[in-house]
Amino acid sequence: MTFISVLLRDLERSSPGSGETAKQVLSMLGGISPKSALFVGDEIATPQLISERFGCRLVSAFTDEIRVQQGSEAGLDASAVQLFELPGGDGSYDLIWYNGIVDFDGCEQRLEQLRAKLAMGGILVYRAVSWLTEPSPDTKMFCQRRFGRILPLDKVLVLAKEMGWHVQDFYIAPKSDWQKGYYEPLISAAEKYAGIHKDDSSVSLGMSELRKEHGIFEAHCEEYSCVYYILKG
Repeated sequence: MTFISVLLRDLERSSPGSGETAKQVLSMLGGISPKSALFVGDEIATPQLISERFGCRLVSAFTDEIRVQQGSEAGLDASAVQLFELPGGDGSYDLIWYNGIVDFDGCEQRLEQLRAKLAMGGILVYRAVSWLTEPSPDTKMFCQRRFGRILPLDKVLVLAKEMGWHVQDFYIAPKSDWQKGYYEPLISAAEKYAGIHKDDSSVSLGMSELRKEHGIFEAHCEEYSCVYYILKG
């Protein structure tokens, strides 16, 4: 585990996002009344909002034991899962909120996996990093190495329809979700850590990679972002 991974545990979230975006996406779900829901992600604020909004049975799944502990302490039904593992039996949930960020298997495989857990007519909020415009070659190479298999937004919509999903809506995460919700707090924590561990070459390398990633985002943020796809099964 890199020192960046350790630092992320102490932050509110381990990937781009914000409470404002979660509330906006929730408002786009329509007048649904789920009896059971599943949240898969890396922060506890969104499942708390889901619970407050619907008051339903909610399972919150995290790949990091620290997030499980944080969720349990906040009153969530939190469980630990392996990467890309989903708890519960087939058709268990009326609502699934999947906060994806890195995916090397691809959108189609993930949507099939999520559909199996969704009850007939249920709603899926599927977050994935997507191309918003044709990316520059350098951006494409870096982002695919960082986030995995990335598809253009319009191609995800077409693919979802071809798979039998009804596309209800989508929401593109704003730049502030990346800057204020992720990079700024992470870089601040990393700089403090690096100041204490000045002689550790692995820390210097990690800082270099973090600054490079942030620089690419600042220069090319119009080319990609997290997109929340609202799909009906």
